Amino acid sequence: MNSTPSPSPLAAPLAHAAAPVPRPGSSLYYALRSSPPALRPALQMWLQWWHEVSRIPLEVSDAGVAESKLQWWAQEVRDSLAGQPHHPLMQARAALPALAEPSIWPELALWTQQLEGLIHLVHQTRWLDDAALQRHNRMSTGAALEGAACILGASSVAARSAACLLGTGLRQSHQVARLGLDARLGWVNVAIDVLQTHDVKAHQLSKPDAAQAPAGWPGLLQHLTEQARASIEQGLAAIQALPPAEVEALLPLRVLAHIHLTQLQEIAGKGDRILHERVLLTPLRKWWIGQRVRWGWLR
Repeated sequence: MNSTPSPSPLAAPLAHAAAPVPRPGSSLYYALRSSPPALRPALQMWLQWWHEVSRIPLEVSDAGVAESKLQWWAQEVRDSLAGQPHHPLMQARAALPALAEPSIWPELALWTQQLEGLIHLVHQTRWLDDAALQRHNRMSTGAALEGAACILGASSVAARSAACLLGTGLRQSHQVARLGLDARLGWVNVAIDVLQTHDVKAHQLSKPDAAQAPAGWPGLLQHLTEQARASIEQGLAAIQALPPAEVEALLPLRVLAHIHLTQLQEIAGKGDRILHERVLLTPLRKWWIGQRVRWGWLR
């Protein structure tokens, strides 16, 4: 198993953070450990920034205040990319050696897409149709993985497109895994048209019956897991079609993809348990998946 990572250049500026990002034992942790050591600080900063801003819709109950905070971050990103960072996190970014090659950093549009996606969550707890939900998924995790691909050195149009598709699938997988939890927090991450197709009501997700799942639940669960699996597999196939150097560069994204595919297999067999609890893989199992991807056993 990998040795304990050396202290990150972000450690001092980010001492205010409540917990390390990514959390040891998490999927992102094993993905980060599979990246080149020289790029890890930049990738960790990208992850830490997403963690910082994505907490806002969850922790700020007033929609106006939450949007103001996200709009402040939009201005802070613009200032930072212009060489005038103010937030400790963005000051840490400016101190990273990777800035000697600023072309590796995602352009402004990828930062702002993610912030726009979070503003959607501030004001929108339901999705009328699946097309709108998938657009949100592309703007959030899709843009996040596209940015990660740039940092990893896979910045061709094809590589970025593959990373965005993969990120959309990871977001779908994440939504399935957190379906019951997010519904209890107020976000029903299944579009109304999909719920209607399977004759499941939103309140049956947010307040599930412990004794009996909705009659349409098996079909809905199958739809959601197959949709996420298809997106991830399409993203992986698109990555495998890239030049070998970009395929190798995107190893951390492929590790994430296979962890999520394994988790989807687990979720598919758990019935309505995901409405009441989260189904998680153990850290050891995630590590083993990462090893097999690195060895070429999983592609």
